[in-house]
Amino acid sequence: MTLLLQDRLLLDAFRRGETSALSAVYQEYVRPLYAMLSDGFTFSSDNAQRRFAGYRAVPWRIENAVQETFARAFAPDARHSYDGLRPYRNYLFSIARNLVVDQMRIDAREVRAEEVELPTAEVDGAQASADEQILDKEVIAQCEAFLASIDSEHRDLFEARFHKGLSVEQTAKELHISEHQVKRRERLLKKRFFRLMKACGYFEGYCLDQAGLAKVARILLLCAAVRGR
Repeated sequence: MTLLLQDRLLLDAFRRGETSALSAVYQEYVRPLYAMLSDGFTFSSDNAQRRFAGYRAVPWRIENAVQETFARAFAPDARHSYDGLRPYRNYLFSIARNLVVDQMRIDAREVRAEEVELPTAEVDGAQASADEQILDKEVIAQCEAFLASIDSEHRDLFEARFHKGLSVEQTAKELHISEHQVKRRERLLKKRFFRLMKACGYFEGYCLDQAGLAKVARILLLCAAVRGR
């Protein structure tokens, strides 16, 4: 998994936020990221070893974590912060670990390894497949039209969450609203975009549920990366 180390031209294109480079990185690392978030990992906190058991039993939480990780990793600052000297997989995984650990702390759900009952359900491999529509120019055009049609409140939220890759907490501070309002606006934004794309013949087989909203989020984050070039 040394994609950006082997291809310096791809690395330069990735730092510029070019669509083809972002798609190549996404498709290279999305499956390993799913596996890591499914299996869990150990980490140090408060001078103790702790364990995140993984989201294997709740696939929709993996979808959300993958979306949030790539949103942060594809933000302009994060793309330029990658030094191109260490494997990008390590860099991406560190973002994912920080995301998970921060959320565990926020939710006060830190758990010790011995307290975790590891689930046995397998993750559906189809959920880890990359979106074939990412590079579709019509999808990008639909996204641009959608963003032009929404009000300034939701456009600001899109910029904060998908373009800048800010967390819910950071977005709340930047927009001077509550975290509850951030989550409500984001969910409404995703629902509106889902309905628009569904009406245009996209998202076949998806419903307006966690999986459908996670698919919407992946498309929005790639569109945000294209706009940030």
